[in-house]
Amino acid sequence: MDRFAPPPVSPSIKVLLIATVTVYLFQILPITGPVLLEWGALIPANVFAHGQVWRLFTYMFLHDPSSPFHLLFNMLGLWMFGREIEMVWGSRRFARFYLISGIGSGCFSVLHLFSPLMSMTAVIGASGAVLALLTVYAVTYPHRKVLLFFVLPVNIRIVVIGFGLISLFGSIAPRGVVAHLTHLGGILVAIGYLKWYPFLSAWLESKAAFRRERIMRRRAEAAASKRHFFEENIDPILEKIGREGIDALSPEEKRLLKSVAASKDRYFLKKSRIIPYDLFR
Repeated sequence: MDRFAPPPVSPSIKVLLIATVTVYLFQILPITGPVLLEWGALIPANVFAHGQVWRLFTYMFLHDPSSPFHLLFNMLGLWMFGREIEMVWGSRRFARFYLISGIGSGCFSVLHLFSPLMSMTAVIGASGAVLALLTVYAVTYPHRKVLLFFVLPVNIRIVVIGFGLISLFGSIAPRGVVAHLTHLGGILVAIGYLKWYPFLSAWLESKAAFRRERIMRRRAEAAASKRHFFEENIDPILEKIGREGIDALSPEEKRLLKSVAASKDRYFLKKSRIIPYDLFR
């Protein structure tokens, strides 16, 4: 029976669900709700005219306080389609994608700036990020079916295409309160992500490998420089101690030996050598 159990809710999804529901609870309060909508909703004109770029991030955690179904359907989509994707990608990559798709679809919403009717319209909700997730799910599992309206079994790809067409035509002739441009943006961001992620990932990995190589080279050069310093300055002092005793050292030689022993490089003295501990008193 365990083979047919649904995958557990993953860490990133838990955090996103808790964060979004918590914000919604503050939204339905009479004091904090209006403040969250005023400063967190995505208003295209405010993003450009006033530089309020944080709205591209905060809007996806806000939902219609008068309609709990807005929150319910988005979180249901996140839970239904996100579990398996996070198991394949891992929590870190999944969380990055969710935030990137939300911000990216928000950037598409900012195109409403060129529409006098929509430039001051507030956009809220995680629908763009959820539709991006649905698109990735359709690409990853192209033969899966979902119950449209909880009744009709439909291939997941047809559902995404249907949402895309509705969003496209709705963006051309915006009416009502549905943010069609945001929905379309989520689908396009997901397609772009899937197309360019392998190249971007390879580029980032090459950059990371280059940084690791540079760090290792610098460490090797620093270690070689320290060894050269000890060979040129400290080894003769230690040899002199072995031949003539510590009392034969000059004040300058004692000062140099003490300064090295007091520094972070004292392990060079300890390694394969007997340190005259009375120098450190």
